[in-house]
Amino acid sequence: MKSLEKIVGDKIFDLVNYMLSKIIKPDIAIDKVRELNEEELERIKQEYGIEGIILDVDDTLRKEMREIPKCNQDWIESLREKFKIIVLSNGIDKGIEKYFRERGIDYIGFALKPLKKNFKKACEKMNISPDKVLVIGNDLIDDVHGGKRNKMKTALVKEVEDDER
Repeated sequence: MKSLEKIVGDKIFDLVNYMLSKIIKPDIAIDKVRELNEEELERIKQEYGIEGIILDVDDTLRKEMREIPKCNQDWIESLREKFKIIVLSNGIDKGIEKYFRERGIDYIGFALKPLKKNFKKACEKMNISPDKVLVIGNDLIDDVHGGKRNKMKTALVKEVEDDER
């Protein structure tokens, strides 16, 4: 059973997120990353001129520091056919970093999102201007606000697909 402090903390967190959601608006809101299927990604590419994608990891591609589920691994592979991809994470996970490195995807850990520095670094690594980048993540401040303040398009993910648990 949750303690009173935990319940109050959760309610305050929910209220703050609700208030921020009235100010910070993503360009796209989806339940799970795989809603950005091939057809939807082609539409986004045409509408916004997107050439590259900045991906968040935790609570976007995987839950609770576990492995990335196979369905999301396959989704990432399908992205690589059409876009340059880089991972920008506030966390540090050598296993996940190795996973992406083995697939030729750059990984920037301890990114300090929503600060601009590593969003800019990600664009430089992909050799793409920020207005041609889509940030996909689960956090309104770190991912959406961080992307918006860098003139990027944003997609807010509500939950993680978890096909193997």
